[in-house]
Amino acid sequence: PRDNLFLPNILENAGNGRLRVFGPGENRICFTHVDNYCHGLIIAERALVPKSPALGKFYIVTDGKTHPDGQQYLNFWNELDRAIVGVGFDSITAKTHLPTWFLLVVAFFAEIVASLLRTKFKLNVFNVKVLTMHRWFDIANAERDLNYAPIIDYEPGWTETITWFKDNWLPTFRRNTSLFGIADQSQQKIDIQEISALGAGNQPGSNNKKVD
Repeated sequence: PRDNLFLPNILENAGNGRLRVFGPGENRICFTHVDNYCHGLIIAERALVPKSPALGKFYIVTDGKTHPDGQQYLNFWNELDRAIVGVGFDSITAKTHLPTWFLLVVAFFAEIVASLLRTKFKLNVFNVKVLTMHRWFDIANAERDLNYAPIIDYEPGWTETITWFKDNWLPTFRRNTSLFGIADQSQQKIDIQEISALGAGNQPGSNNKKVD
């Protein structure tokens, strides 16, 4: 819930009728509920003791085997379509799927045009790769060394997320036919981060100096 980056952009494009399944739509990913993420941070901190097997290691935590069918992954586009339909938009799975090669070619030329115009298109090579690749992780190391287990199962967590976006994000949604930029909610978060960074740079002791 309260994601300000990924899901708002996906839902905005779906609501504007521009979103299609990228590639065959069979890529696998895993989700991590924010409570599970925070739980992982807490138990990782507690594992920082002498001779702990966790010292100096990198761990990934997800919703684990609470994903559908007891697997550590799910079908990205099927679950994304659940969110799209859940907030009241038309399903995208029945629409024409766009071939990955075609999207990469279009995205490549879009980046060239965007650089000339000094702007950004919603479609770029990075987005195409991220939305068509397998991205799921085995959390066996975290289970073994940190005794990690999800405290929020995938299904109630995803249902909660969809409900939150329907109740809180959907009323603020405004149709937009522009091919440029990102979702307003995402842009607002980026603006806040940039303002915070500028403020920190102007604090006493900062290495940033103003040049007249």
